[in-house]
Amino acid sequence: MTTNEINWSLLPEKPLNIISEKLDDCFDVVHARSVCTSWRSIIPFPSYLSRQSYSLPTLDNKGSWTLEKIPLFLFRPRALAADYFLGGIGRDEPEEELPYHNQCSVKVEIPGSSDPRLMNMLDCQIFPLRHQYRMIGCNAKGYRCVAVLPLNKEGGGDFVVLLNCTSVLMVLRSNEMRWRRFQTLSVHPCDDLVTFRGRFYALFVNGDVFGFDPHFLELYPLVRFELDRKCGWSTSLVPSGDDELFLVELISSHNADVLDLMSRLKLRVCRLDVEAGQWVVVKDIGDRVLVIGDLGNVSFSAKELPDGCGVSANSILFTYGPSNVTCSYKYDDDLNCWRYSREDLVTILGMSPVVALRVER
Repeated sequence: MTTNEINWSLLPEKPLNIISEKLDDCFDVVHARSVCTSWRSIIPFPSYLSRQSYSLPTLDNKGSWTLEKIPLFLFRPRALAADYFLGGIGRDEPEEELPYHNQCSVKVEIPGSSDPRLMNMLDCQIFPLRHQYRMIGCNAKGYRCVAVLPLNKEGGGDFVVLLNCTSVLMVLRSNEMRWRRFQTLSVHPCDDLVTFRGRFYALFVNGDVFGFDPHFLELYPLVRFELDRKCGWSTSLVPSGDDELFLVELISSHNADVLDLMSRLKLRVCRLDVEAGQWVVVKDIGDRVLVIGDLGNVSFSAKELPDGCGVSANSILFTYGPSNVTCSYKYDDDLNCWRYSREDLVTILGMSPVVALRVER
C-alpha cells in the first residue's frame, strides 16, 4: 500500500456509524458492506432488501405455507446496453463466493449455461419496482396469486391476505389465522388480483372489477370493463405505485403462425378513474414502461434510460410469448390502437431465478 492510499478497514466505528445513517439508497448500503469485513459487521443489511416471511395455515388447517415478501428490481448492466434482468435478490453473497472482495454481486442463472453468472451491481443501473408476495408450498386447487395489505398505513402489525384460487377468493386476517371464503358479486373466475392505494382490486374474466377495503372487506364495484369477447386473449392489472392503476387487454386474431400472430396483436389500455369508479381508455402512459409477466406486473420510469437501449417511455413489454421471442407495444396514431412494435424484438434468455431479456434492434 502506498502512502497515498487509505485503508478504509481501519476507519473507527463512530464515523462508520455516521456514514451508515447517511446512506438512504438500499444499494448504497450493499456497496458499503462490500468494502471489507469490518464494514459488513457494523453496517446492517438493508431491511428493504430482506425477504420477510410469515407462516400461515393451509386451507384445511392441517399444515402450513410460507408467505414471502420479495422486493423486485430491474437491472441493466451498463456494459450490455440491450440486456435486462427483472427479479428479486436475497442477502449479499459471502465474501469468499465473490470474484473480488470489494464487489457486491447478484447471481443470475441463464438456462443452457453451465455456471451461474455473477453480475456486479456496481456496474448496473438499478430500478426499484415494488414488492411481490408469494405463497411458498401452496398446493390449493386453482391457486394463481396472493395479495397482502397491512391494516395500518405505517405497515407492520396485523394484515389481511387474499388468496386467488381462480374460482374462489379466500381471505385470512393475521389476528385470526384462519381462512374463510370471501363472497364477491361475481360468479366468474378471478383473472388478476393486485393492491392499489390501500385497497385490493380483483379482475374477473367477464370484465367485472371490484375494489375491497382491507378493514371491512366492503365491495366497491367499478364500471364493468367491456371485453372484446371475440378476440380478447388476456387482461392484466398493472399498478404504477400509488399514482395510477392500469388495465391492459391483449387482443389477437386467431392464427396458428407465431410470427403472423405477433403482427396481429394489439392492446387496449385503460387507467382507473378512482373517484368515478370507471375505466378511461388511454393512448399515453407518460414516461412509464409497463412490464407484464409471470413474475408480476410492474411499472418503472424510463427517464433514466439512455438512448439506444431498446426500451423507451410510453411502451408496454410482455415477458412471455408464444415462443422465447416477445415484443414491446407502442401507440400507433394512424391505427388508433396499441400495436406490436417492429423496431425491437425481445428475446427471453431465461425465466429463473430472474427474467433475463435481450432487446434485438
